[in-house]
Amino acid sequence: MRSAAAAFAWEFRRRLRWGLIALGVYLAVLALVQLVILGPRSPIHPLRSITFAFTVSVPLSFAFMYFLAVFSYGLAGDLTARHSLYPARMFTLPVSTAALAGWPMLYGTTTLAALWVAAALIALWPSGVPAPVIWPALFCAAFIAWLQVFAWMPYGLPGLRMIVAVLWLTTIDAVVFATIELQVRESLMVAIMAPQIPLAYLAARYAVGRARCGDTPDWRGVFARLGRIAEVLPGRRGGFPSAARAQAWFEWRQHGRSLPAWVAILVPFEALFLYLVRHEPPVLTMIGLVVLLLTPPFLAAFVASNAYGLSPFVATRPLTTAALVAAKLRMAMASTLFAWLLVLVAVLLGITVAGRWPLVVEEAQGLTDFFGAPRAVVVALLLLLGLLASTWKQLVQGLAIGLTGREGLIKSSVLVRLSSLVLIGLIVHLLNVSRDARLFLWNAVPWIPAVPVFFKMCAAAWIATRLHRDRLLGDRALVTAAASWFVVVLAFYGVLAWLLDTQHIGHFFLVLLAILAVPLARPSAVLLALASNRHRGTVLPDPTSAGGRRPALRAALVLLAAPVALAVVTCISFYARNRDNGGFVSSGEERTYRLYVPKSYDPAQPTPLVISMHGGGLWGAAQMEMSQWNAVAEEQGLIVVYPTGAGGGGPRAWHVGAAGGDRSARDVRFIAELIDTLKSSYSIDPTRIYADGLSNGGGMAFLLSCTMPDRIAAVGLVASAQFLPWNECKDQRPVPMVAFHGTDDRFTPYHGGTSWVAPDHVFPSIPTFTANWARRNRCGAMPVESAVAADVTRLEYSGCADDASVVLYTIHGGGHTWPGGGPMPEWFAGSTSSGVDASREACAFFRAHSLAR
Repeated sequence: MRSAAAAFAWEFRRRLRWGLIALGVYLAVLALVQLVILGPRSPIHPLRSITFAFTVSVPLSFAFMYFLAVFSYGLAGDLTARHSLYPARMFTLPVSTAALAGWPMLYGTTTLAALWVAAALIALWPSGVPAPVIWPALFCAAFIAWLQVFAWMPYGLPGLRMIVAVLWLTTIDAVVFATIELQVRESLMVAIMAPQIPLAYLAARYAVGRARCGDTPDWRGVFARLGRIAEVLPGRRGGFPSAARAQAWFEWRQHGRSLPAWVAILVPFEALFLYLVRHEPPVLTMIGLVVLLLTPPFLAAFVASNAYGLSPFVATRPLTTAALVAAKLRMAMASTLFAWLLVLVAVLLGITVAGRWPLVVEEAQGLTDFFGAPRAVVVALLLLLGLLASTWKQLVQGLAIGLTGREGLIKSSVLVRLSSLVLIGLIVHLLNVSRDARLFLWNAVPWIPAVPVFFKMCAAAWIATRLHRDRLLGDRALVTAAASWFVVVLAFYGVLAWLLDTQHIGHFFLVLLAILAVPLARPSAVLLALASNRHRGTVLPDPTSAGGRRPALRAALVLLAAPVALAVVTCISFYARNRDNGGFVSSGEERTYRLYVPKSYDPAQPTPLVISMHGGGLWGAAQMEMSQWNAVAEEQGLIVVYPTGAGGGGPRAWHVGAAGGDRSARDVRFIAELIDTLKSSYSIDPTRIYADGLSNGGGMAFLLSCTMPDRIAAVGLVASAQFLPWNECKDQRPVPMVAFHGTDDRFTPYHGGTSWVAPDHVFPSIPTFTANWARRNRCGAMPVESAVAADVTRLEYSGCADDASVVLYTIHGGGHTWPGGGPMPEWFAGSTSSGVDASREACAFFRAHSLAR
């Protein structure tokens, strides 16, 4: 190299090239989306858009963290150690101490300042946010400069670096937040930030000079008590009981404290962000909490792959490869737990200081109201365990990659991780703006887990075969590990099945989720990676296993394949149970239905027909199971058909609103053609054709009463979701109607209003809607109310034109369910009443009404 500047530039370029490429691609795509696709002054506002958070804030924040770690050499050593983290190999370079300190600081401060400028120019300004450029760029530069100082400075006590760094950087951060809060002018902020960089350079030069001379103070003798407190893991005074215990202690001292140290540096600032946005919209507080909770898994991904290698000292330890891996896995678990302890403390302090406990309590209460207390607790525990497991899995994956010793693989993993952040942000934005993308995701959801499960299980089978062949695991250990994984997968599947408690979600999907959630391939791959690097291919295959697979390997593979077989069986069962048994082309698209014909059907006798329609997102067979119409049809001699709504590339639904347009006309045409199709094959009584439905299906029944009153003799509405305004019901001929609705329906409120299923739509009050129907049928003004059961009252309007009576069954405490029918998950839909059987009561109501011949 011609100069020290070129040498340092070459080294950082070599270490950062893939990350810089990924960042450049991300910024280019972001600029294209903001400036070309969305146009200037985009409506994506940083303070009001979750899309902005996922596409800009999160990726750039993680890039900021990564650059902090790289330019401070923080990934190369133990942040809690006494010695300097500046690479010792660089002390022998023929350059001055000023160059050793100056060039990394110059490149680091320039990169972080440029990152802010790019974010302001590409993301904030096009969104109409007049963000300052100069002083935030100086703040980013000062931040990394002081972090480099604290990383390179030798200390007299273990852990002192962390204490000093956190206190000083927190002070800088607090000053910045205070000035933002007080709206200090930019010139003053520049005056505060600008001197920080030269001061940091002088301190860094002093720190590197001391470290270069080997001047590492040792205050442990003077402050023995303080030294013991500062030690995260106290030093050993005696021998170790075993080599494995010694190795575990060594792994913790070498690598285990890196993740907690980085978490300790970052979470104070993330907690202070909660204080800064305490008067802003609540969504910003929730975003801040999410970033806090995502910090350990993100940092683990980079700490692991960069910090863990295989030194000759470790490779020659008198331990088996399995024992070495066990020590590393225990270290990863301890590191995970300690890092999360710091995060939980930061979350509690941040919420307290920001005064946001009412918001957190409100969100927790909403979770409890939605799921119920037991399930809410389980959901919260699953989320916490999932974050813990994700952090540990990232550390383990980093072990598997780092222990290979292949630099290209390690650097590529960093590129993949940074690229995944960009990809996730773009996917979130695409889902937010594109209906087609949301529809595609809806259709693909059941099968999305199947792809990673396929690759995971193939990798696991290959790894198990290699572990057995190379004698890295004994037969008993191999079978025990496979059996333990199988048991945990089944247990987690059982928790998911209890949590969701519905037949409308295929259990194969839950099995696939359980397979993905429980670690398998990554911990096993650590053993292979370490063995390959440690022995460099000198491990000889077991001669007894060369001729064929031994029983232990076969047992392990069977245990690994068992959850996959369970997923396949449940998948076949789910689709066989829910398939339709009829269909035809209507309005140019394939429409299907599920038909039930009673055993007593006599072709010589005209038979009543009931058209029972499902709720939004369901299908014909689901409506059959929920309504239990088949049992009533068998008793009363009815034919029941369960048509399936049009998916249109998304959830199956009936298009019943005023904005349905052509889709509504197609659904009505489908029902008319369905009646004609069934009449051509069965003896259907044309005067006794009835329609009922649940939720969205009830709305379709109302639409049919307005468009086909000459063919539909009566309708039934169960927990109906009414989107069609009365003024859109053009045909006002009397049509008998019976309705069932619960007072605790959270989907379509009994007393009207909005709900989470349609936040932009105001549902009508059910009593008012029923009264309007009575006026349509020209009924008497005084309805008669009677008690049917302890939780059910019946309101009947009589004296109607053409004897078209109107009846409303009010289920007190009832949810969005079918009374007397198949149960829905109570945590989701509410309680199902047994005080009245909606299908039987509707059948009796239908039999009392028919069309005039």
